[in-house]
Amino acid sequence: MRTFFRKHRLLIISGLLGISAAAISHAAVSPYVVASPVVVAAREIRAYEPITEGDVKIVELPKKAVPKDHFADTGPLRGAYALSRILPGQIIMSGHVARGKGEIGLSVELEWDMRCVFVPAGEERAVGGLIKRGEMVDLVFTPKGASYVHSAGAGQSPLVVRGLPVVEVCRNPSSGDLLGIVVLARRAEAEEIAGSIETCAVSVLLAPREVREQYGETEPEVWLPW
Repeated sequence: MRTFFRKHRLLIISGLLGISAAAISHAAVSPYVVASPVVVAAREIRAYEPITEGDVKIVELPKKAVPKDHFADTGPLRGAYALSRILPGQIIMSGHVARGKGEIGLSVELEWDMRCVFVPAGEERAVGGLIKRGEMVDLVFTPKGASYVHSAGAGQSPLVVRGLPVVEVCRNPSSGDLLGIVVLARRAEAEEIAGSIETCAVSVLLAPREVREQYGETEPEVWLPW
């Protein structure tokens, strides 16, 4: 046996080196040969556009060429929005999409007849500032400098808009003082609110969550001139 190894030592060493080289080559090349499923855009997707099932497809790409933050299936993209333009065939990565309206903005979630409007109000006119997102509020706009007689229907009546959900509370980043709220309103209500902000003093009243159902889908009450 020793004589055999002595005679064929170079051949054995060469064989071992060949096997080692083959193993190293396989480890280096296999990531490029082994395919991995990747989600790509099936068509051009515009920025802030909701992603539907027909907008994406799964292709096989070399494992080594696939970025870490890719999607391997289309499930996580259901209900997501594109944050930027995505070209056909482009790999969709986590940084390209957002899954919540807080990330993408409110406009994409609004129905055609709904509007968001900012209502400036300090703590003294907004329940001491004890208002949070998701609350329901009533808004009362009283004309500045007008006199009122609250009996027999005489005088000017304030604009009252009831049952508005608060979608954002805006505070001073330094002091934390309340600057105002963003409410969700129907288009006609939002226009009434926007038109009254400059000429009226605003009061925010905290309302029950079921107030919309209680009052129904009625038009807002508006104040009229003398």
